[in-house]
This record gives sequence, C-alpha cells and structure tokens, in this order.
Amino acid sequence: MIYNFTENLFMEMSFFERVKIHALSNEYVNLKTVGQQVYCNDQMVCGPTRWDKKLLRHSYALYGVIKREVMQIRFHLEGNIILESKIFKGSSRSVSDYKTIMNTMLELESEARKCGLAIIKAEIAHTHLSSCYIDRKKFKLCLLSKNDLEVAKRLKQFREYPIEIKAIAKDGLVFKKIF
Repeated sequence: MIYNFTENLFMEMSFFERVKIHALSNEYVNLKTVGQQVYCNDQMVCGPTRWDKKLLRHSYALYGVIKREVMQIRFHLEGNIILESKIFKGSSRSVSDYKTIMNTMLELESEARKCGLAIIKAEIAHTHLSSCYIDRKKFKLCLLSKNDLEVAKRLKQFREYPIEIKAIAKDGLVFKKIF
C-alpha cells in the first residue's frame, strides 16, 4: 500500500522534479546537481517559465495538428525592461539560422541604444518537439544541439553581454547554456 502511494506521488511530480530526483540519486553519469541546479553534460536543466510555456504553445497550431519549432529572442535591459523579437516559425525539426538570428540581434541592439539602456543579457529561446523521458533504466533528453551551441558561440564573439541559448522541450524541461 505505501509503495503504491509513493509511486503515485512520484508520477504526480513535474517532469523536472522527477529529473532532479534522478540527478540527486547519481543514477546517471551525465545527470548531476551543483547546488540547487541540475545539469546534463554542461547544460543547465530547469522547469519552464511562464514565457517558455507561452512560446511552446506557439509550436502547435490547429489544436496540435500542425507542429513546428518556434524561436524568439529577448534582450534583458537595465531597469528590468525586456525587448522581444517577433516569433519565428520553422519546420517540425528546425527554426532558424545564424544569419536570421544575427540580424534580429542587431535590430534589438539598435532599439536598446535608442532607449539608452545597457543590455544585461540576450536570451535566444526555441522549442524542441522531440519527446524526453526518464526511468530507472535509461533517459532521453532534448538537449541543445551541437549546432545550437555553435551558433551561440559565434554570436558571442562580437558581443560583450552574456548570451543565453535555451531549448524548451515539449515535456516541460528547459535546457540552457550561457556564453
């Protein structure tokens, strides 16, 4: 009876809470905790913010019949001001390229200069529509791809402010890395 209760309680937890429990248990080599943060390889794993959930909803059209990755860039400025790009819509596997992201960032940088406010960080977020899972035997997470990380590295070469790249998985996890 107690076993069923704890098993049901485990299933009622958010996917992020379940991943965190597995990370704390040291069951998987690539999944670990540092302080209160969960990492898979060198990417931070966290639960989605309200903005992340909103962006994820844009990945589904016509009641989920049409599924596509989407991307949005946000600049966090001093004074707690946020500038947002339009939402870019892609295919079921891809959403944007370096040139589009670079041009969008240049536009947002120009807007920030017009406001006379310093850029605290840039946030490049996109959705991943593959499924994530974790159980006692194995796990699959929709981490940032090698291409995602390379784009962020290239963008960082020309910027003094931090660039945070995020992949928002449909299962309620967010993977991010700051350059």
